[in-house]
Amino acid sequence: MDSAYNYINRKEIRRQYSAYKLLTDSGAYTAARKGIILDPYEVIEIQEKLGSDVVMPLDYPFMPGMSFKEMEKRWRMTIENTQLWVDTLSKKIDVMPVVHAIGRKNLVKTVNTFSRIAGNSEYLAIGTLVDKTFELKGFLGDRQLTKDIVNLIVFAIKTIREYGYKVHLTGFGSSPAMLHLAIYLGVDSTDSSGFRRRAAYGKILIPGVTGERYVGRGDAKFGICNPSSFELRKLRECQCPICKSNQKLLWEDWRARAIHNEWVLKQTWREGLRMAKEDIEEYERFLDIFFSNSSLRHIWNYLKVLRKYGSIYD
Repeated sequence: MDSAYNYINRKEIRRQYSAYKLLTDSGAYTAARKGIILDPYEVIEIQEKLGSDVVMPLDYPFMPGMSFKEMEKRWRMTIENTQLWVDTLSKKIDVMPVVHAIGRKNLVKTVNTFSRIAGNSEYLAIGTLVDKTFELKGFLGDRQLTKDIVNLIVFAIKTIREYGYKVHLTGFGSSPAMLHLAIYLGVDSTDSSGFRRRAAYGKILIPGVTGERYVGRGDAKFGICNPSSFELRKLRECQCPICKSNQKLLWEDWRARAIHNEWVLKQTWREGLRMAKEDIEEYERFLDIFFSNSSLRHIWNYLKVLRKYGSIYD
């Protein structure tokens, strides 16, 4: 995955890596945070020059403190840009619309609209979902989960699947815990830049351990939790490219930490999918232990209730 934002105002647009299949987003979230207005046609040009296989149109996510009137305006702008992407890009490039919605009725309307605009798309992405009964907090980037948000996400997944699309859940791949929740929800893919941010602040993920551990240079101002002796032993078993060659780099280089963190997340995703496919009840027992000391334990227990009463997988 790459972002058009990384190439804004560059004279030469060329990626320096190979990709089996490349998904390029617009950079809308980063631009919104920084108060930058992106040119839709520049974003399209970048996505084309990168040789993208799948692209997210320039969307307009809802921001904290924004009025519902402003959200509705941004919702319309997202729809308009999705139409522009479908009309402009080659049919060889798959357009992945991003669903932002205010309440369930608006969510169904959004999915229905995208089914007409981009009916040949393989995926729909879930962006910011809000309801007029609660405030917008923590929806962008790594999600802050509440039961209300979970209910909207579950409803969005079911609605998107009813229209025959696969589900991409944005900003849900920041940690092994979030990935396991995504797998249990039944989504097909997710994303996050959290592994890079953690690395920049001196933090790493340890296989099989919830949360992050601090091994860096002293830049972090919050969430500092040093690895225990048990966790260091677990870390020595890690098979990522960094740990196999020179694990000391985790304490010295943020890029090494980023590679390590991404590897842990990908391994978590593969292993979680395998367990869920083989035996969902055994996977639940594994997650009971995994979330036993996690701050997300209440969300995990709530998801189990939703599945038991048919809100998930029915």
